[in-house]
Amino acid sequence: MKVLIADKIDDKVLKLHLSKSVKFDYRPEVTPEHLLKIIKNYEGLIVRSRTKVTEKIINRGKKLKAIGRAGSGLDNIDLITAKKNNIVVVNTPGANSNAVVELTLGLIFSLLRKLENAYSSMKDGLWLKKDLKGQELKGKAVGIIGYGNIGKKLKTVLESLGVKTYFFSRHKKNVGLKELFAKSDIVTIHLSLTAETENIINNKMLFLMKPSSYLINISRGGVIEEESLYHALKNNKIAGAALDVYWSEPLPPDSKWRKLNNVIMTPHIGASTSEALTRATSEIMEKVIKNLK
Repeated sequence: MKVLIADKIDDKVLKLHLSKSVKFDYRPEVTPEHLLKIIKNYEGLIVRSRTKVTEKIINRGKKLKAIGRAGSGLDNIDLITAKKNNIVVVNTPGANSNAVVELTLGLIFSLLRKLENAYSSMKDGLWLKKDLKGQELKGKAVGIIGYGNIGKKLKTVLESLGVKTYFFSRHKKNVGLKELFAKSDIVTIHLSLTAETENIINNKMLFLMKPSSYLINISRGGVIEEESLYHALKNNKIAGAALDVYWSEPLPPDSKWRKLNNVIMTPHIGASTSEALTRATSEIMEKVIKNLK
C-alpha cells in the first residue's frame, strides 16, 4: 500500500508510522499538475488545506481507497466524487481545536485592547497612551456561531473569564441566529464551509449588530458575504473585525481588505501550532492506515 502525503505535516511523526504494510511518500510541495500525473500510483492520499482534491484528481486515482485531511475542514475535497468512487474520507476535527481557540482569544484581546496599533506605534517611535484606551472582555457578550469541538471549548474558556455566551449551530443553540447577532458585543465564527453555510453571514445579519460590536472569522471566508462585510466596515456600521481566512487565499497584496483601518488580519494560522500539527499528523495517519487494511 502506498500513501501520498501532499502537504506539510510533522515529519517526526511520519518516521514513527513507517511500516512494511504501508509506504508513505512525502511530497509536501507537489503541484496540482504533477499530482494529476502520479495519483494513479497511490491507495491513500493525505492533505491539509493547500492541496485541492478535485473531481479530476479523484477520478485519476484509480487505486484510491482513502483520503485524509489533517484538520477539520473538508471543503478542499470533492466529497461527492469521493463517495461515487467508494473512497473513504477522514479528518481530524479535534486536533486543532485548542490552537484555534487560543488564536480566537488572541484576536478578541487584540480588538478590545487595540494591540495592533499599540505594537506598530511603538515601533514607529510614538507614545499613544492617551489614544489607546481599550475595553475589558469580562462582562461582554460573545456570540459563537458553530458549536463543534472549537465552539464548545471556546464557550468554556470565555465563561471562565466572566463572559456571557450565546451559541448557535444547526443542531444545538441557546438563541436564534438573529438574536445572537443583535445581543453580542463580539461575534466569532467557527463553521465548516458547505452549501448550507455559504454566505450565511449576510447584510441582514450584519445590520443587526451593535455599532460598537466586533466580528471575528476564523473558519472559512465563504461563510460571510464578502461585499456585505466590506460595506459594514467601510461605513463603520460595526466597530471592527478580525479575519484569519479570506475569500481568495493567499490574500492578494493589493487586496482592498488590507486598506481598512478597522480590520486586523492574520494569514490563515488558526491551526498553525507545532502541537496541533503533531496531533493532526498522528491522528490522520492512523485513520488512513486503518482504512487501507
